[in-house]
Amino acid sequence: MTPVLQHRWKLEGRTLVYYGLPQPPRLFRRHISLSPSAARTVAMLDGLRPLEDYPHPSALRRLIRLGAVVDVKDKKTSPASLDEARFCRRCAANDYTIPGLEFDEHGLCPICNTEKRFRKCKNVLPVLDRIPNSPGKRYDAAVFYTGGKDSSYLLWHLAKVQKLRLLALTWETPFMSPWARESIQNAKVHLPEVDFLVERAPEEALKTIYREVYRRQKNVCICPSVAYVLFFQRLVDWEVPFLILGNEPAQCRNLIYNGMAPPIAFRPSVQRLARWGVNLGRLLTLRRPFRAGQMELFFTVRQLAFGPAGIVKAIGWRNELVENTAASLAMAPDFLAPFQAAVRQAGRSGKLPALVHVDLDDAAGGLYDWAGVKTLLAKEIGWVDAPAKDKGLHTSCAIETCKEWSQFSRFRDMETAILPFSAVELALASGSGSVDRETALSELKQHSGFTQEPPAQWEVMLEVLR
Repeated sequence: MTPVLQHRWKLEGRTLVYYGLPQPPRLFRRHISLSPSAARTVAMLDGLRPLEDYPHPSALRRLIRLGAVVDVKDKKTSPASLDEARFCRRCAANDYTIPGLEFDEHGLCPICNTEKRFRKCKNVLPVLDRIPNSPGKRYDAAVFYTGGKDSSYLLWHLAKVQKLRLLALTWETPFMSPWARESIQNAKVHLPEVDFLVERAPEEALKTIYREVYRRQKNVCICPSVAYVLFFQRLVDWEVPFLILGNEPAQCRNLIYNGMAPPIAFRPSVQRLARWGVNLGRLLTLRRPFRAGQMELFFTVRQLAFGPAGIVKAIGWRNELVENTAASLAMAPDFLAPFQAAVRQAGRSGKLPALVHVDLDDAAGGLYDWAGVKTLLAKEIGWVDAPAKDKGLHTSCAIETCKEWSQFSRFRDMETAILPFSAVELALASGSGSVDRETALSELKQHSGFTQEPPAQWEVMLEVLR
């Protein structure tokens, strides 16, 4: 045997990292810790010498059993294009947009093989079917509203079905699509009972933030982080009881496959236990305990204001996107300072909205069907679809393909462990039935950033950085 590292495995210090999506039970076991001698031996692998020529061959035999080391003739490769890709038999997942994707003997991907297991994982936030009215308050709730499909459906559902008094908060970015802007204007006409508030970040501060986040991750995608900075103080001052998020189900479950939130964090019982522990500490220090959702909002804004907490760093948990966003916001201290002061005050007083989630599958009667939702929104609030009618993800952003390309190319080159969001989300959505498989494949092939070269919108993004 002539040993070599299997495709998509990379030695990083004394750890072997798998840049791919393996089948269960290895789904979340993408790291192998090595002894110093084993790490040195792995670093010597060149695909030229037989196993017996290496020191510590027993360490290599362990890695052979785990599939991280193989004979040179068994080393895999990734397809060079979607045309050469192998696709899951059931969903849109493939080994081009997700390099290192594994298939079982039935041609199914890991996402489809774990769909039933994670079907009940709705969100790491408290999930409410109905938002209670708040007599005596100006608003029952606020939502972040982008004009895209998902936030438009959430806005319509809360305003027309649940009949809440709503505050719609829009962070106007340089990259809002024309159809999203038109959708926002139409919603104002069709939903006169909703109050709409639009804010822009200072141009120089935003440019500074964008430049730093681009340096870190080769895109400027930090939504909705700046919206928290812009609106948090007013939400507190106006005593808005709830800030409601309504990401579509595939986006929520993407956190699981990307290792950004363990499945256990989606359990309401675990969320309650965590809140109990935090509230015990608050009571002992004579501070008001958090109700459901307040703790989640506080820790969200605290990370944005000051970066990950010390205890998070101590236990070794990392969220690359959160770290990048917090560090980028810190590059604009004058813009960030009022937000930091508001977060400190909210931590002391315990007075802040509850950050909660509405599950869009449940809101839609069991299945959040993209085509049906688009038709409903066009009829009810004048929603305007993107020119590419079979595009269903992230419909409010004009440069979404730039994020897709940067995530894809960086993961392909093993520069980040983040699986390309859109590739995972389209697999999840097509596997669950929110979108049919052929439409999802069309979006991947015709309207996404999964290309060898940067998409045409790349120059639009770079122009804002200049």
